[in-house]
Amino acid sequence: MPSLQLLQLTEHGRSLLASRRKTLLLASGIIVAGGTAAAYMQSRNSCKRSTDSFGHCNGLLRDDNEQSEKVVGTNNNIVKKSRQKKTGGLRSLQVLAAILLSHMGRMGARDLLALVATVVLRTAVSNRLAKVQGFLFRAAFLRRVPNFIRLIFENIILCFLQSTLHSTSKYVTGTLSLRFRKILTKLIHSQYFQNMVYYKISHVDGRITNPEQRIASDVPKFCSELSDLVQEDLTAVIDGIVYTWRLCSYASPKYVFWILAYVLGAGFMIRNFSPAFGKLMSEEQQLEGEYRQLHSRLRTHAESIAFYGGEIREESHIQRKFRMLIRHMRVVLHDHWWFGMIQDFLVKYLGATFAVILIIEPFFSGDLRPDTSTLGRAEMLSNLRYHTSVVISLFQSMGTLSISSRRLNRLSGYADRIHELMSISRELGIHEVSSLQRNGSRNYVTEANYIEFDGVKVVTPSGNVLVEDLTLRVETGSNLLITGPNGSGKSSLFRVLGGLWPLVSGHIVKPGIGSDLNKEIFYVPQRPYTAVGTLRDQLIYPLTGEQEVEPLTNSGMVELLKNVDLEYLLDRYPPEKEINWGDELSLGEQQRLGMARLFYHKPKFAILDECTSAVTTDMEERFCAKVRAMGTSCITISHRPALVAFHDVVLSLDGEGGWSVHYKREDSPDLTVTEVEFNKMKLSDTDRQNDAIKVQRAFAGTRKDSAFSNSKAQSYFSEIIAASPSVDPNIPIPIIPQLRIVPRILPLRIAAMFKVLVPTVLDKQGAQLLTVAILVISRTWISDRIASLNGTTVKYVLEQDKAAFIRLIGISILQSAASSFVAPSLRHLTARLALGWRIRLTQHLLKNYLRENAYYKVFNMSSINVDADQRLTQDLEKLTGDLSGLVTGMVKPTVDILWFTWRMKLLTGQRGVAILYAYMLLGLGFLRNVTPDFGDLGSREQQLEGTFRFMHERLRTHAESVAFFGGGAREKAMIESRFGELLDHSILLLKKKWLFGILDDFVTKQLPHNVTWGLSLLYAVEHKGDRALTSIQGELAHALRFLASVVSQSFLAFGDILELHRKYVELSGGVNRIFELEELLDAAQSEDTVGTSSQLKRTESYSDDIISFSEVDIITPSQKLLARKLSCDIVPGKSLLVTGPNGSGKSSVFRVLRDLWPIANGRLRKPCQQINEEAGSGCGIFYVPQRPYTCLGTLRDQIIYPLSHEEAEKRAASLYGKGQINVGETNILDAHLKTILENVKLLYLLEREGSWDANQNWEDILSLGEQQRLGMARLFFHNPQFGILDECTNATSVDVEEHLYKLASDMGITVVTSSQRPALIPFHSRELRLIDGEGKWQLRSIKQRLQK
Repeated sequence: MPSLQLLQLTEHGRSLLASRRKTLLLASGIIVAGGTAAAYMQSRNSCKRSTDSFGHCNGLLRDDNEQSEKVVGTNNNIVKKSRQKKTGGLRSLQVLAAILLSHMGRMGARDLLALVATVVLRTAVSNRLAKVQGFLFRAAFLRRVPNFIRLIFENIILCFLQSTLHSTSKYVTGTLSLRFRKILTKLIHSQYFQNMVYYKISHVDGRITNPEQRIASDVPKFCSELSDLVQEDLTAVIDGIVYTWRLCSYASPKYVFWILAYVLGAGFMIRNFSPAFGKLMSEEQQLEGEYRQLHSRLRTHAESIAFYGGEIREESHIQRKFRMLIRHMRVVLHDHWWFGMIQDFLVKYLGATFAVILIIEPFFSGDLRPDTSTLGRAEMLSNLRYHTSVVISLFQSMGTLSISSRRLNRLSGYADRIHELMSISRELGIHEVSSLQRNGSRNYVTEANYIEFDGVKVVTPSGNVLVEDLTLRVETGSNLLITGPNGSGKSSLFRVLGGLWPLVSGHIVKPGIGSDLNKEIFYVPQRPYTAVGTLRDQLIYPLTGEQEVEPLTNSGMVELLKNVDLEYLLDRYPPEKEINWGDELSLGEQQRLGMARLFYHKPKFAILDECTSAVTTDMEERFCAKVRAMGTSCITISHRPALVAFHDVVLSLDGEGGWSVHYKREDSPDLTVTEVEFNKMKLSDTDRQNDAIKVQRAFAGTRKDSAFSNSKAQSYFSEIIAASPSVDPNIPIPIIPQLRIVPRILPLRIAAMFKVLVPTVLDKQGAQLLTVAILVISRTWISDRIASLNGTTVKYVLEQDKAAFIRLIGISILQSAASSFVAPSLRHLTARLALGWRIRLTQHLLKNYLRENAYYKVFNMSSINVDADQRLTQDLEKLTGDLSGLVTGMVKPTVDILWFTWRMKLLTGQRGVAILYAYMLLGLGFLRNVTPDFGDLGSREQQLEGTFRFMHERLRTHAESVAFFGGGAREKAMIESRFGELLDHSILLLKKKWLFGILDDFVTKQLPHNVTWGLSLLYAVEHKGDRALTSIQGELAHALRFLASVVSQSFLAFGDILELHRKYVELSGGVNRIFELEELLDAAQSEDTVGTSSQLKRTESYSDDIISFSEVDIITPSQKLLARKLSCDIVPGKSLLVTGPNGSGKSSVFRVLRDLWPIANGRLRKPCQQINEEAGSGCGIFYVPQRPYTCLGTLRDQIIYPLSHEEAEKRAASLYGKGQINVGETNILDAHLKTILENVKLLYLLEREGSWDANQNWEDILSLGEQQRLGMARLFFHNPQFGILDECTNATSVDVEEHLYKLASDMGITVVTSSQRPALIPFHSRELRLIDGEGKWQLRSIKQRLQK
């Protein structure tokens, strides 16, 4: 060993040292090998147990926890929910580790081997580098220039190798993280899409509220932290083994045991003080997911919320959840702060002092004690340098392993959430399969030519019995019509038939194989579902192009679309363009697209769940005729009695568990009862049973010759009183400008950002920045003192002054205490700064996002695709975190440069400072030229992350329709396609970071060390004094050591400055995404657009008693003219019916009226939204949109939306509380709401839920008809002058619909209705008929025919 050539070791000493070294190496080898083998065997056994448990190695370990089953309802056979005990400790982490080991394959093993090889080589290079630097110190001390030059070249080569290995290690770690993520995501997807788990987990089971957060956020964070932990612990193990061997090769093994004892003791204390970071992290992720879910919900229901004017109410939900998240994060940051002080003191700073004692002790009394010659002392300095590197590396490696428990606890928080998702997914999937295998012959009979229910009970997941012991058979060629009041279980019957809900009693016979729906039974849902894809994809859904038996040709597409009058879609949209059809098509067009999908699949049985409610009666008639001509048997849910003509069996449900079956006689069009209801009528008739009786009478009295007509409607006729003007082809169509912006350059965006984040220096954020600066200065001063102490330590070693060294140790302990306060406080303030900036930036964006319908305009009127929910949550969190790190990263090197430059000038003069600055400028210029465009790459990665998450959120929103279609495989393919794009881009980004990282690390960190050695040589050569004197040698050693520390700190600061450019470039992508959204929101508020603002002639005024369109052009944001120069006046008492084919612009008229779309020209007058207390009415206009929207909150909140409880109480008191004495506002409100519920025939909801404060997921537990009636209840509560009703009652029965309109008329509400139902004609005085969706319209007066 060259560095120890001058050590005079005896033969006895050599043999003793060798024996100790062999013993220690053997013990270390046994421990490491045994631990590795034990870990490997444990993981393999875990995987084997999971294999034995589940039949194949899916990575889920069988839980030892007992499964308890909670029976919901009163019957023992009702829906059961398995309750799983919380996984304790690191159990979940062990499970996931076993999964990853068993699924890594050859490529994963290659990555692990590459990581091990990289770490070993990196440790070997580090060890050699430490030796060479010891030689360099000796050469500088002795002023041996030729030897120094040879060593500096070797040092440069080793530094480049070190940079290469460091960057390669990061690249392999990143690749490993992506591989882990791919394994877990694929495995979760395989379980999540099995047996409709994606539906059951959110809509039936209910234990996990936001699975997309766990899949799209928790999994990547877990994999990233796990791969980092593997890399760091592996490095620590290799370093521990190598440096233990090196230390024992020239010193007593007792030092290893002292280090181990200290690390274990410090680790034990840290473990006892450590908070439950795993639990805290898990709760933080839960809150982050819930906060993100609110933004996604707002995006999904943007139009309905905008129609209701519910942005203030939605903002209250978002702000409340955001405050909960921030409150929790402050608790986490506080715990990290005080625990960080304890950990840093024990592991880092006090440990460093202890290491100094172990480093110096052998040079005072051990074998490394120097002799009195100059050469001997030079050799001692070289040995000291290497010995310091060995001990510090050994300390760091053992310290890393000792604090791994803290990181494992944090990691276990992610692991618990991921494992819970996998366990519940597996449980729901396996339970279905096992129940089929166990009870298949009893509960399900498949491969039949008919559908039969025998003693089937329909029970909701919450335990409500909807249908008792249903017995019914539907033969091939027969057509069944199911009727009944809303919420009576019509759609739920299909959920049991399709396997979405469990079959708790009886058995079902049906075609095909399995409990779910299949190609023999095709479902056309209540709420149309359109997948993201091409027009062809919509028709063949849920099949893919590869699954088609006979590929759909272009002529076949034309024929299918002609059947439903949608052939114009082929001209409007490019055939290969992927489109979100749910945003492009009207509700009626989506329903007709669903009909075309049915014509393509041609099943034996078709389930039609109110799928024609938004189309014309003519289209409904053609559809039914076409289905019958195909030979498909229909099972139809409908509230239109006219459909009886196309069915020969009617099943009537009464909502109380009773049912009856009516068969049509061949010789009579009437229906006769051939089966008596099970539980026919109770002694005291309920409102729901009365409703059921009315429905039955309506259907029983329907004649075939009256199909698609209404006797009341036929007694009315209309006369044209106005029409669209003739079209002059020379006049261009007015342009409706989309939301556009002029992008500001990046520096201007950054300036605007800091104006938001730090408006004044004296505010809270400014004070935090000032405190950061003070702490940085303190840390710099402490670093300077530590550098001086290092030099003084070397001087005392040379002088063998043990008493002075002991005093130095006392000072070092005091400095350790100061450092253990300053460093954690600086980290804490940086995190608090990020949190404060997140709050400010979030509030700044939400201020405009939730005003003036900007959230709607951003999604629907922007010229670019904006994922605002992703930007407001994940992107904003990342931006503020990176920004706070960047700002504090700028303060620290700036202070360090100023301080250490001054110190270096005192030691080396202006020449050393000039070399330092010249290197910085050259390095900065070089890195700027070779830096890839990390800003755009990072922005693209965030966009792909947002798309992947949005696809999961969209699946959860439309889970029921996808499950009915059997579209799980198709959705899985689409989601995994987006996931594949994300992985490919991430790998590309990793490769670019790898190549750039080599140059970056070499220029900013490694190469500066060589400049430091050059300056040290210059100082030593120019140093004056007698080198033979011990005092002069001590001064020189002190100066060289202090100079090395000062120059290293200076170059480290300059390296941080050089890295700022890369960080700035990476940060620019996030800044651009956030402030692109901010500019769009500003444009939405100002309604100013690029190049077209001068063309807008929008005029709007308010009037108390009229809605007036005066020559208003109705134009879509995509520049399609729907109605040219529309002129129409709506006065109180004269309700207006808006009719026309699907896509003709009926809802678009309401969007213009609600200010969702701008007006290109013309004049619009309408009432304001204020309460008219004198008239005893509510707001001027109230909108009830096409798509029902159930808000978050209580049953009371559903009716008073968008008002808060306090606002509703005040309104109720002002409008209905006059003359009532000693009656509280809450009682007045609740009494009024109860009357409204009774009027809309939903009083049973209050009785069922028990109180007004019941809080449920109303969208899941209420049927579409019940949700629509809740919408009408809102109308009656607000009691407006004008009610805008956009096909908002098409899922209710005819008698209920007429009852609701009569109530509106009696209350004096003038309605403007969009509807396809002729039965509503008597409730309106005028008709606005949109002819063709090309600009033509007619305004007609509705009159009653004179009876003969």
